[in-house]
This record gives sequence, C-alpha cells and structure tokens, in this order.
Amino acid sequence: MNPQNSRQEIDHLLDTASLSAVPEQRVKQIEGVMVANLRPVRPLASRGIYFAAFAGIFVAVCVASWLGIPARGWQALSDLQRTLVFAPMIAIAALLAFSLVRQMTPADGYSRSTAMLAASLFLWLLVFMLLVFRPLPEPAFLYDAEGCFRMGMMFAIPAAIMVAWLFSRGAPLHPGLAGATAGGLAGLTGLAVLEIHCPILNLYHILTAHVSVTLVCALLGYIFSSVTFPRWRSNP
Repeated sequence: MNPQNSRQEIDHLLDTASLSAVPEQRVKQIEGVMVANLRPVRPLASRGIYFAAFAGIFVAVCVASWLGIPARGWQALSDLQRTLVFAPMIAIAALLAFSLVRQMTPADGYSRSTAMLAASLFLWLLVFMLLVFRPLPEPAFLYDAEGCFRMGMMFAIPAAIMVAWLFSRGAPLHPGLAGATAGGLAGLTGLAVLEIHCPILNLYHILTAHVSVTLVCALLGYIFSSVTFPRWRSNP
C-alpha cells in the first residue's frame, strides 16, 4: 500500500468522523482532578542572587576559618603555589555555583556542560598540584591525614547544609547530578580551608587528606540526592 494514500485515507476518516460532545459535568470532574493538587509557586529570585549566594557560602566559610584558625598553610605556600592552587579552586567554585543556579530551574536545563567543565578544571588542579608539590618525609602520615580529613569535613558539612537548603528552593530534574554538584562545592570549600591552614606540603598528604574531602563530598552528595529525591518528589 502506498504510504501517501494511507495517510490521505486516515486524514479523510478523521475529518468525517463524528465525535460526540463530552458532557459538561464530566468536563468539570476532569478539571477538578487536574487542579486538586495544584499549589501556588513562589517565583525564584534572579540568577545573579542565587549565584552570589552559592559563591558567598564558599567565601564565607573560608573567611570564617581564616578568622578562627591561624593561616599556617597560606604562609607555607610560595607565590607560585598559591596561584596554581587557589586560582583554579576559585574558578571551579564559580562554575559549580553557576551550574547549581542553572539546575534550579527546569526550563534552564541542568547544565551538564558546566559541571563537566568544572570537573575538567579540577583535573587540571590536580596536575598543578603534581607540578608544584613533591613527596616529603612525614613520619606521622596517617595521624596527620586523619586530622586534616576530619577538619576538612568539619567545614564542608556546614557548607553542604547551607548549599542544600538554598538549592532546595528550586526544582532540579536530575537529582544525581545536582547532589554531586552541591557536594562538590561543599567539598571544595573544605579543600580550600585545608590549603589555607595546613602547613604540610607533602604531595601524598595533600592528595590523600585534602583532595579526598572534595571527592568524598561529591560522591556522598550524588548518593544522598539519588536516594532521597524520588521519595521527596513522591511525598510533596
């Protein structure tokens, strides 16, 4: 059978078919079911405000740690080390904050490209660390690593709570990516705090105790959001 003829026949049947009118009472019933669970939605603030808020969390936690703890790590770093460590971290934090803002509004998409750019820049940060730090003797390696990891998480967890609270005002479509992005920003905050305050410049210590804070927070954010978000959506 010719596809063109079949299409014409279908169009003819649809044009000539007589459809009975839906009773008005039935229309009202359908309308009632559709609007029963509708609630007014408070519009989101502008992107700039949310971006400033997410970035402000990163800055505020770092500044608070600076005011409360001696910045021995900052003093131990050379000018080159400070530049190659903190410049990428600031750029990554800005990209993660921008990605979170995009993910809050479904119509804006979830900005996978921005999150991937942040991940790529994080890899460059690791490369820079490999270039400017070197293995050094550290007799109490495990003890120091445990202490730094706990300290990084101590600052990352409050940052994660604030980021999650702010982000919950939006409507993300991809909970796993949203959780990883939020966790990554919180973990990056913990990493920045450690670089400011930890004077140990042993490459293995930095990769094991400092960088791991960001990776663990991103992973936990992904898992937590993937598990809890479907339940939250099903129980508004």
